[in-house]
Amino acid sequence: MYILGVTGNIGSGKSSVSERLAYHGAFVSHSDALAKEILQSNPGIIEQLCARFGDDLLDASGILQKHLLAERAFATREDQLFLNHLIHPEVKKSTLEEIEHSRDEGYSLFVIDAPLLFEAHLDSITDSVLVVVADRIFREGRVERRSQITKVDFERRDALQMPREEKIRRANHVIDNEGTLEELLEKADIFFQKLKF
Repeated sequence: MYILGVTGNIGSGKSSVSERLAYHGAFVSHSDALAKEILQSNPGIIEQLCARFGDDLLDASGILQKHLLAERAFATREDQLFLNHLIHPEVKKSTLEEIEHSRDEGYSLFVIDAPLLFEAHLDSITDSVLVVVADRIFREGRVERRSQITKVDFERRDALQMPREEKIRRANHVIDNEGTLEELLEKADIFFQKLKF
């Protein structure tokens, strides 16, 4: 089984590429979804988060308020690193379990869709890495159209991610996404056809 990491900065369109690869038969593991699942279900991590960011992270029912966590964890690089050091090892462990399950199911392509692929050291378990890139003006516009993230939140999160130039330097493959969604999907199709696995 070939393991491909797909990453990009916020609003780059990496998830559209990953979903297109799923259309071609890949199993796609979404690291953000795994992280959210871990945050909801791991009492040890929740306890450490409350100790760092305040007990009011949990609502009256004991449910983690993700918007409060995001607001506080993305406030500084130190806070983000604290969160990442808690979550990333658990995400990697869950990803490795998914890889084994997918291998048993007969998948030939496994995609790790992760905005923090390099930061979480998930690239160490891939055969190659694809980075989807777009200039900031394109990324910011996409994020504004599809989510509740404000311009300030976009800027804060974008500043805390690895610069795109560094991601490109570390990548094996790069797809430029400064056109339409149709053009991006066509590039993903061409990329898939060229993959040797």
